[in-house]
Amino acid sequence: MTSLVSITRSLPLSCDSIVPLLRAQLEVLEEASEHGTVVLAARIPGAGRIAVPVRLRVNYPAPRSPRFGLAIAALNASALYPRFRGELEPIELGAAVTSLKLSGEYQVPFGLLGRAFDATAARGIAPRGLEDMLDRLAADILAGAARQSETAYRAGRAFC
Repeated sequence: MTSLVSITRSLPLSCDSIVPLLRAQLEVLEEASEHGTVVLAARIPGAGRIAVPVRLRVNYPAPRSPRFGLAIAALNASALYPRFRGELEPIELGAAVTSLKLSGEYQVPFGLLGRAFDATAARGIAPRGLEDMLDRLAADILAGAARQSETAYRAGRAFC
């Protein structure tokens, strides 16, 4: 059984500046996920937090299409956890504002029993894990943009 998910975050950067940073971050995450260092985490009401090491697979777009295909599954015991398949797309909203949209579907294991568990006791855990991942990715992109800006500033000062 599958459930649709769509999560959007706005970043104060142009789409043209986000795409190479996004590609670089996804490459790092995909490689790191092979070693168990990428974790999908979500808060569980009243019980704290759950964190699951995941494997991230990325389909990189053609040069003019900034739509990245994503597949996310638990690294270990993947049959016990939901799997996500979708895409991450930067959408230009203005000259210096871009929306990062993560959309797709996650598949809950164990058929009808898993779906019932997802709708009750585990309600919202998978989408919250995806939200957390998107928030961390957005923060990494902003940090990368800040580093690039500082480097360019320092290089410009060297010529003054």
